[in-house]
Amino acid sequence: MKKLLYLSLPLVMMVLLASCIKDNIEGCERDIVFEYYADGDTDVFPKHVTSVNLFVFDSEDRLMPQHCRRLEQNDLKAHQGVKLSLNPGEYRFVCLGNDYDLTEVYNVDCGNMSGITYRNPDCFDNACQGNDSLYLGSKIINISEDAWYFRDTVRLYSSHLKVSYTVKGYYGDEATRAGGYLDLRVKNLAPQSSFDQAHAQNLGHGEKVDYAPEFEWNSENGDHTAYFNIMRHTADNDVEFELVDRASGAVLHTLALKDFLEDYKDYVDVTKQEVLIPIVVEFKTVGITVTIANWVVNNVTPGFGNDNGNDPDDNNNI
Repeated sequence: MKKLLYLSLPLVMMVLLASCIKDNIEGCERDIVFEYYADGDTDVFPKHVTSVNLFVFDSEDRLMPQHCRRLEQNDLKAHQGVKLSLNPGEYRFVCLGNDYDLTEVYNVDCGNMSGITYRNPDCFDNACQGNDSLYLGSKIINISEDAWYFRDTVRLYSSHLKVSYTVKGYYGDEATRAGGYLDLRVKNLAPQSSFDQAHAQNLGHGEKVDYAPEFEWNSENGDHTAYFNIMRHTADNDVEFELVDRASGAVLHTLALKDFLEDYKDYVDVTKQEVLIPIVVEFKTVGITVTIANWVVNNVTPGFGNDNGNDPDDNNNI
């Protein structure tokens, strides 16, 4: 039986290839592989990306719904890519990674790549807590007339910035103690990005909005900490963090993000792919101080976990 199997395999392959070639290679499987290099020279896609929403466009950037796919973690573990039956021609592949509950893709019905955007669906009602740990990649790929076997790669790039905001030493009205004393507002954020922004920076854009990330309150040491993602911004931005006393509604402290990035530019570079902005605000008898988290200075990566628990690499993502 083994000899028969070994003799049969070449015949089977010849039949498969013939069926692919006989009709001018229409219907052949095309292998599109995903990759993400972060800030190094090694593909670290499995550590950071747990789902991919794949959109396929023709040579005029018109959507081809029949070829679009959503690939979840189990799909990507089996194959870090997708196999599609595509005829020879030019296509654009757009890959959106990690779009979960905090992300919605808009204007797909327009059918044109340049009109499609993605954002948190709650970002315009001032109750938005943050973004997913998003990644985006786009590539134009040409399948030649004689390509009976075809394989190409689409590289993804980060489409988010991670933020850690910790408050120490503040004790307010006892009436609010059960849930902590403070609220956080992040103002003037660019709320969305677009498929035609798919490049190394994937910057946010659109009408500015405010986010309201939730604090985690540690009743033992009194610390308030918020972990969340925002869309990518340049270092020159007008984003502000407002710290608010929950009981009175008074603004206790305002921090301009660009000032923090300038003060700690040796530790935080928002042009990199994997960026964590670790802000520490401390109330002291002499006033309020703003510093960077000491684990950044000591080059230690804390295990924050990720948005909605979707990222398997708990030591690298929020």
